[in-house]
Amino acid sequence: MKFSLAPIAVVTLSALSASAYTIKFVNNCSYTVWPAVGKAPNGKPDTSVRFGAKLAPKASTSFNVGDKQLGIRAWGRTGCDSNGANCKTGRCNGGLVCNDAGITSNCILSEYGFGDNGPQWGGQRTFWNLSRAGLSGKPSLPLNIPTRLKGPDGQTVACTSGSCPASQCYLKDSDHGAVRNSPLGGTFTHTFCP
Repeated sequence: MKFSLAPIAVVTLSALSASAYTIKFVNNCSYTVWPAVGKAPNGKPDTSVRFGAKLAPKASTSFNVGDKQLGIRAWGRTGCDSNGANCKTGRCNGGLVCNDAGITSNCILSEYGFGDNGPQWGGQRTFWNLSRAGLSGKPSLPLNIPTRLKGPDGQTVACTSGSCPASQCYLKDSDHGAVRNSPLGGTFTHTFCP
């Protein structure tokens, strides 16, 4: 008996696209920003999710991430060379497409992860936030790029100065007021220089 795998491939691709969210980067800065995405569950880089791009002023780009991924981080880099390496801020190992999930980037990050609180608390969700927690103990490091993060359901957090409120951005590991959660899927808009 002969059969084709083409319909199966179409169904599989449709299912994959339905179980992902999008991180959309928008550059409202007057300078070029190199956005990056990496994965580091429990602080350990995992190169299965990586993205990098060069984004001119007033441009945007997007990257899809599976809904059930953990430890996703996104950030912007500035002052990079033509290969996306040797950045002045937000640097990482690997050049344009980082291979260390920005663990040593010393910049503001947007962070995403899957969670299931049970049906009484909204079920499966994407938990997300902005974070400068990696900068704790380094108060002299300036904010590399003012950032706003908007969830698919309209919730927004922002860090546009060096003294971001704990309700908007993790400054230390105990700032749980910075965490938001949204239904699976949809688009998270990470805006540089909002």
